[in-house]
Amino acid sequence: MLRYVDEVARCGSIRKAAAKLNVASSAINRQIIAYEKDLGVPLFERLTHRVRLTAAGEILITHIRHTLKDYDSCMERIDRLKEYRSPSVSIATVGGLAGDLLSAAMVDLRAERPFIRLQISVMKAEDIMGVVAAGDFDLGFAFDLPAFTGITTAAYVQSRFGAVMLPGHPLAAQPVIRLAALRGYPLIMPYSGVLIRDQFDNACASAGLTLEPTVESNSFEFLKDFALNDQGIALLNEIDVEAARQRGQLIFLPIFELRKNFQTLSLVHRTRGTLAPLPGLVVERLSRLLAERAAEG
Repeated sequence: MLRYVDEVARCGSIRKAAAKLNVASSAINRQIIAYEKDLGVPLFERLTHRVRLTAAGEILITHIRHTLKDYDSCMERIDRLKEYRSPSVSIATVGGLAGDLLSAAMVDLRAERPFIRLQISVMKAEDIMGVVAAGDFDLGFAFDLPAFTGITTAAYVQSRFGAVMLPGHPLAAQPVIRLAALRGYPLIMPYSGVLIRDQFDNACASAGLTLEPTVESNSFEFLKDFALNDQGIALLNEIDVEAARQRGQLIFLPIFELRKNFQTLSLVHRTRGTLAPLPGLVVERLSRLLAERAAEG
């Protein structure tokens, strides 16, 4: 019925619309008359050789076209889903998130949908936007992603970074620590050039302190493992150690001088085209997870 009304409005003629739809013009005319009777208003003015939308018809046609567009999009996604016995999603991320937050979210998803396929690739944050924009990966999930043409940010959350240590560490009982309190303890840090390390060094310089790391790495998993093995205090994002904190294995302490500093964790996808159903579902799940974290913060 909606397609009949839409086509008649486009053609300006019931006869021409019937020819395009391969339906008898009398059948279309009967259905439109019945529809007008139900609505209590005419949708078309019947002129000598054509029909024209009435004011009520103009209002309704906008709704009809939005409805048809949404329906066609929905059916396209369902048809695409039928093509795959095992729907898949590919995500480009960084090491710490792959082993913690993202892993937990995907375990929950597979518990509900055991036949899906997951492809999770760990790479440098600066490479993620390019591979997502190129269509090589469905989604990107990482901290401090740069602006990039052709990429849409589906969700993001800001998260603190600070000192991470074992629960039995001498500093662990404090709610917040100052940089000066870190002197004399082994420090486990990312390399210079990583945002949290550079902001830590800038804060130290402003405070007149020199704090050199004992261990440096570009692997946040390595930094976390060293902290877990009682090798010192690690400089990490709160999200990087969320699972270990929940298990009572590590403590996260904000650093007073860095209290206004945050990292932004973003979930991104390609702007062009429509996400397939499974990547779309993953976006919904991770967006909700980030929204919950933002509400907690």
